[in-house]
Amino acid sequence: MTIQNDYLDLLKELIAIPSVSAKEAYLPEAAKRIATALEDLGAEVTYDDTYFAPLVFGKIQSPKPDAQTLILYNHYDVQPAEPFDLWHSDPWTLTQNGDKLYGRGVNDDKGNLTARLTAVAEYLDEHNQELPVNIIFLEEGSEETASRNLDDYLALHADELQGDLIIWESGQKNHEDQVEIMGGTKGIVTFTLSAETAKKDLHSSLAAVADSAAWRLTQALATLLDTEGHILVPGFYDDVQTPNERERALIANYPLQRSKFIKQFGIEAPLLTDKNGKDFKQTYFFEPTLSIEGITSGWQGAGVKTVLPARAEAKLEARLVPGMDPDKTFNQIQSYLSDQGFDDITLTKTLGQPGYRSDMSDPEITRVVKSVEKVYDTEPVVAPTAAGTGPMYYVHDVVNAPIAALGIGYTNNLDHAPNENIRLSDYRQHIEVIKALIASYQQ
Repeated sequence: MTIQNDYLDLLKELIAIPSVSAKEAYLPEAAKRIATALEDLGAEVTYDDTYFAPLVFGKIQSPKPDAQTLILYNHYDVQPAEPFDLWHSDPWTLTQNGDKLYGRGVNDDKGNLTARLTAVAEYLDEHNQELPVNIIFLEEGSEETASRNLDDYLALHADELQGDLIIWESGQKNHEDQVEIMGGTKGIVTFTLSAETAKKDLHSSLAAVADSAAWRLTQALATLLDTEGHILVPGFYDDVQTPNERERALIANYPLQRSKFIKQFGIEAPLLTDKNGKDFKQTYFFEPTLSIEGITSGWQGAGVKTVLPARAEAKLEARLVPGMDPDKTFNQIQSYLSDQGFDDITLTKTLGQPGYRSDMSDPEITRVVKSVEKVYDTEPVVAPTAAGTGPMYYVHDVVNAPIAALGIGYTNNLDHAPNENIRLSDYRQHIEVIKALIASYQQ
């Protein structure tokens, strides 16, 4: 267990670095520590700090002249840890309680990185310091903020980052404790809507004759979606890539049940699929969304303040499926609101990235499935996409290799929330999966 203990010590060091990309805090410190770890593993390391979040990648060469290349993608940035008072332990201190480890980033994504470093180190130790496959560790520092500049970095290093298979940042076991392998992510575009109806808040007695920013904004928002969840923006669905028969079949077999979903999240409102009659799972994985993240306007303090708000702002996001372009989608929404008479409302795009789906029948994906089966002695759940978002599109655009997401997670990791945690048993199993995947290239 010496190698595993060494990398758990590294995980402790990384957790102690509050590398929050939303605050652009401590990113070089985390990147440099990872670069040192890769050098210690024997990798040829590149450290590029052209942009605010350094890119680090390290290649370990196989002695085989015709060796394939496996890319292990991770990120070292994390979400903010606030609110601190909801944590049972210091979020920046790796803390063990029984079989669980706690800390910000322990699952998303520093624990996945150290598990993979452990796997490669153990394989080298057990096989005379030789690999049957070239391995590239690819580490970025802005995944939690839509991977800003990742496409720029990849363009700079495209020749050095070619491979045959990409293992994505993370993954999890589902509520049935089955290992999941995901082959894609949705894209996203986020933006704000801002309304201003006066230079300052007005006395609410003027509501008989004066509009308020709060009403103006909410009236605009109400035009975007009908009561069944259908997005009313013309052209919004035009570029949606329709899932093929195999992709639909994989999702049909995915173990997600409507009743358990409602119970897990404590949902009290009717599901949109109950209103529109669409298939629950197919809609969840394959359709785009448009949602409100938050609305701010007027008096928010204690008691009453009788004003007409002069300003109102809403933060929105659209989750995109493959085929949809973030800029085009944003422009469609902007044009639609203008056509509806809301050209006085200002739209500002904040983040955006396209979606991606792997071909889950690719031989390299099959290799991953077989490696998981060897370790867990059971078939994993295979799905062509997750419902969440990540920069798969950017990486695939440069590497042009299939992508499989799997990792150390389980259903109660509490990623992005207080008390983020992993189970050590899952962590150690993932180490064995990566070692089995490396060994599969011996043939």
